[in-house]
Amino acid sequence: MFSKKVLQMVTVASLVIGSVLGVGMLSENAAYASSGTTAILNTSNQGAVNTLNKIYNSASKGEMPGNVQGLKIDKSTERAVHQKLGIPQKVEGQFDLYHWEMGQPGFGFAYHNDNTIKEIRYFGTGVERQTNLGGITPDLLGDQLGTADEILNVPGTDEVDYVYKTGNYELHFVIGNNPIINGFDQTVNHVNVKEAK
Repeated sequence: MFSKKVLQMVTVASLVIGSVLGVGMLSENAAYASSGTTAILNTSNQGAVNTLNKIYNSASKGEMPGNVQGLKIDKSTERAVHQKLGIPQKVEGQFDLYHWEMGQPGFGFAYHNDNTIKEIRYFGTGVERQTNLGGITPDLLGDQLGTADEILNVPGTDEVDYVYKTGNYELHFVIGNNPIINGFDQTVNHVNVKEAK
């Protein structure tokens, strides 16, 4: 999907080209670019809103949505994760990582000493990312969930962690400088759910 900045540049370019070619072309190109931009943004935003709501609702139960639903913080074990997802593709730090597949989001799991799940990390999808985590911005979080309970800087990175309490659990939306065409945007890089402090 396209970012707002790219779509704005397309609209401006359309207006400039239209003005060079004549007034008739200007109004036709501007109308087309504007309606296309709106359609793409509305579809992306609605997909991102749906993803955000699924994540929030699942987190209130100590879970994440999708094919890992039912794996619960402090209850499910590493063995249950392996039965559901198989052996992790990679272990990085404290997380067992499962990469996204076509249409399936990626996940990470960290465990307590007793092998129950301590934390679930949601990486979203790689395909059509704009309708998933790539469409969730700090403004969208504020519009949908209200003001974060805490806003933290992630040490050693340029990332910001927006923390929302969901009863016995908390959601951490980690916003980073994600690469896009011609620069970076401020969208969710990943989401963590863990027991509330």
